[in-house]
Amino acid sequence: MVCCINCFNDTEIRAAIEMIGHRGNCPVCKKTNTWIYDSVEDADKTNVEEMLDSILELYVPESELSKMYPEEEKALIEDRLLKDWSIFSGSAFEVRQIVSERVTDSLDLDSRIVIERVGIPQLFDEVYLRDNSIMGKYSWDVFKKYLRNENRFHSKYINLEMLESVLRETEIVISMATKFYRARVSDKKGYSRKQMWAPPDDVASPGRANSKGQSCLYLCSHKKTTVKEIRAHAFDYVTIATFKLNRDIRVLDLSSIVHSSPFYSGKDKVAYLLNESSLRQIQNDLAKPMSRWDSDLDYLPTQYISDFAKFLGYDGVKYISTFDNTSYNIALFVSSACDCIYHRNFLIGDLEYKMTAI
Repeated sequence: MVCCINCFNDTEIRAAIEMIGHRGNCPVCKKTNTWIYDSVEDADKTNVEEMLDSILELYVPESELSKMYPEEEKALIEDRLLKDWSIFSGSAFEVRQIVSERVTDSLDLDSRIVIERVGIPQLFDEVYLRDNSIMGKYSWDVFKKYLRNENRFHSKYINLEMLESVLRETEIVISMATKFYRARVSDKKGYSRKQMWAPPDDVASPGRANSKGQSCLYLCSHKKTTVKEIRAHAFDYVTIATFKLNRDIRVLDLSSIVHSSPFYSGKDKVAYLLNESSLRQIQNDLAKPMSRWDSDLDYLPTQYISDFAKFLGYDGVKYISTFDNTSYNIALFVSSACDCIYHRNFLIGDLEYKMTAI
């Protein structure tokens, strides 16, 4: 098997091929003078084949699948791989070429996976789903609908033990003295320093990370981004306050909840496949812009995740800014973890409006 770094999207496989230090021309994607993996020359220098095998061995040929396996979920191995993972960068034809050569070289892989349609049995095994999937046998969308329309406080649609395990992997510590910013649209006089804190419990409006009546201090890592976050208009007056942490805080970094590769750890690859799609939806819901026309009910799913983080004892959650992916926001559950050290009123100048056709 000969392929190259350009045949893959996966960061771990790409790094492994580059580390070999072998350049050449790729017979699969036709790139020239690029980093090459040659199974004859390079097998002992890297674990590329082991990584590929750990994915290919998940698939079972149609003749071995249960009669109850959904017909629409059976597909040729190349189509299944492209739909299920982000490992390969090429076309279905190129993926089939790589997989066919790998199966031919292997003593362990079932040769029928390149002949018959394939599937992954665990994806439709209720016992496996119950024990290994954050959402059990359901989906994030089903869970969101349940929260909105049936029961806000108790749910059979989410596996809290699995969710806790996944969330704890994102734990980070933000050091004392780190500065953050908060902005509020004001009048010419501006707000006092006291008024720049989170609103009291009784008057707190619902947000991405808090329910109505729950005080939460939303802070941002960059001053200018806070103006975008509050949707200030041209020629508005805005008060911006600077906050500084007075102690280290433990937060869940929900901006890193999604992993770029199934090979980042030795964990169950099927569980990775099951949970990664749910985690990506959670991350997207945290980051998606909210318009004035959106309902407070749209916040319920992310409020649920944040409430769970608070229950686990964390000081807050971190997520990427909706308006600037180089900035991040902190929803701080305990305002006493920081001090407001400075505030000033500003007049907003012209704004640059960008439009996207829909």
